[in-house]
Amino acid sequence: MRFVRRVWPGAIVAGLLLSGGTLVYLAAQQPPRDIPAPVLRVTTRLVMVDAIVTDKQGRHVDDLTAADFTLLEEGKPQRLASFDLARPGLTAQKPSAAVPPLPPNVYTNRAEYRAAREPLTVILLDALNTPVQDQSYARMQMLHYLDTQLQPNQQVAVYTLGQSLRLLQDFTDDSRLLKAAVQSFTPEKQLQQFIEDVDRRLPAGPRGNVDREGNPRPESRQLFERIREFYSEQARVALNMRVGITLSGFQMIARALAGYPGRKDLIWVSASFPLSTTKQIIHYGTTPSDPNYRSVEDAFEDVLQKTSSLLTDAQVAVYPVDARGLVGSVLTDASSPGTDELGMGKLGADYGAAVTDSNSKLLASQATMEQMASETGGRVFMNRNDVDNAVALSVNDSASYYVLTYYPEEKGWDGKFRKIQVKLNRPGLEVRHRKGYFALNPSQWDKQRKDITNTELMSAMKPDTPPSTMVIFDVLVVPPAKANRMQIPVDLLVDPRTLSPEDTGGGIKRFRVEVHVAAYTLEGKVAATKDSAIEAPLTAEKFAAVQQQGFPLRAMIELSPGRYRMRVGVRDLRTGFIGTVDVPLALEK
Repeated sequence: MRFVRRVWPGAIVAGLLLSGGTLVYLAAQQPPRDIPAPVLRVTTRLVMVDAIVTDKQGRHVDDLTAADFTLLEEGKPQRLASFDLARPGLTAQKPSAAVPPLPPNVYTNRAEYRAAREPLTVILLDALNTPVQDQSYARMQMLHYLDTQLQPNQQVAVYTLGQSLRLLQDFTDDSRLLKAAVQSFTPEKQLQQFIEDVDRRLPAGPRGNVDREGNPRPESRQLFERIREFYSEQARVALNMRVGITLSGFQMIARALAGYPGRKDLIWVSASFPLSTTKQIIHYGTTPSDPNYRSVEDAFEDVLQKTSSLLTDAQVAVYPVDARGLVGSVLTDASSPGTDELGMGKLGADYGAAVTDSNSKLLASQATMEQMASETGGRVFMNRNDVDNAVALSVNDSASYYVLTYYPEEKGWDGKFRKIQVKLNRPGLEVRHRKGYFALNPSQWDKQRKDITNTELMSAMKPDTPPSTMVIFDVLVVPPAKANRMQIPVDLLVDPRTLSPEDTGGGIKRFRVEVHVAAYTLEGKVAATKDSAIEAPLTAEKFAAVQQQGFPLRAMIELSPGRYRMRVGVRDLRTGFIGTVDVPLALEK
């Protein structure tokens, strides 16, 4: 997107507020609601920890008090700022308050307009990391779950992960809509899976590759080793791509759910995500002095931790469910010929190595699932043939949980990962919770960011990406009179509690945000974009008015007659938090 910087002085912003225009009308009709601030919001630096406590039989324990908990950060006890027992399962049984309809031509990313009540469950059907046959099995099991175990008033959303993340169905308790979404999930083999299957890509060895004694000729063995080496390099690149797409998908889900209150369950139905959390070192050649020597190192631990931290900041717990069902030691399957690339049978050490490699890949994929669940406070379900029941158990796991908050005793925000530990003074109980967070100073995002390509923003502004809810706002778009080229005003009203104003001294509070507008054709092509940066220093009086009525912004975009899908985004330049809203737009010819 082309970026244009514009500065709005505080007097202009205040003038918009006091002019009695459209933005004031919006504020009066739709006053800001009680929207929970994301964890580590700069105004409080509050850390939130959800803790699920169960007994030896796996039953929830709901009679604990704050005195029963000890919370430690990096081994040091922390003083609790608040303590509460959340029981969203009970609220789901109560009738929810009616949400007033939005005024004409107004759109929003406020949670109450997308989900009626807690608890919230997201089902992620992972095609990118799941073989085709297991995708079909998982699809069947999800349909069975929706038919037999979906609870009344249970709010569920369905996502799918392929080459990108897609929202198949937003939050609803209508089983017909959810089943239609799952039925629309078409199993297909992903390119990365094909590239990574080196053994099956290798060509069969032609006749004549063996000598009179039946042993492979050295030149043939060398040729196929070179081919294997080339395919292995391709497989490494494909794996890195698969890891990147998967973790990016999780980050999108975290940003989409950040504005929703309470704990959210992410049911990750997957089968093969062998993400090593230690460095993978590959050497080509015997010694560094060899001209063919190359060393490739992959390290995913840091990005995995950061993804987990982003999820837990949004109160999202991951519940991986192995789509393979009941699996054990992987020896071979019917599609494997049991020979190597030269057509020789795998015997002895070669067969043992193949078995070890298969089992290692299985254990690696399950270990990643366990780590993702452990770091976010969820549970992993594997090696069982009732995938549908595993989903039901995951949902029930968040029927009640304790919410602990604290202000860290360590005030230095060095960006490092800080470990959290929760202990109980009652024996025989198990507690699950997030494992830590990154000690980043949210107000220094614009100074700390290294991503000059704005990949997060570009991802958030794509039309098929789930809307982000870290910044909450309403959008008013009124189609203008007919013309060959039309100037469309886009009026925004941002909830100031989801922004981080800067205290510049003398009682002045300054907002610094970006506004992005992108219009897409119904075929997904970019029709027009508009990007601007706004700085608004406000006096104490004007800041109080903004807090009461909302923070108004305006952008203009020029379009020809036609039908469009418009995405409007706001990014806080102090924290990097992003919010997006979708607007359908029809301009008459």
